[in-house]
Amino acid sequence: MTPGLLVWKLKPVTGCLRTAPVLLPQLKGQPEAIADSMQILHSIESRFPSPPLLPADESKAS
Repeated sequence: MTPGLLVWKLKPVTGCLRTAPVLLPQLKGQPEAIADSMQILHSIESRFPSPPLLPADESKAS
């Protein structure tokens, strides 16, 4: 997405988030929007732990 279009499309959905990718979990107890790749992965893994999306030790990820 081009920068101007990105902000134009994301701001109404996320409020103040201006980065992509964005996850809109629509689940009780979850934020309305998650905009950081690692936070998105952690959010998904917390609900669906198998198979793991991240290595056991993130410092070893390349």
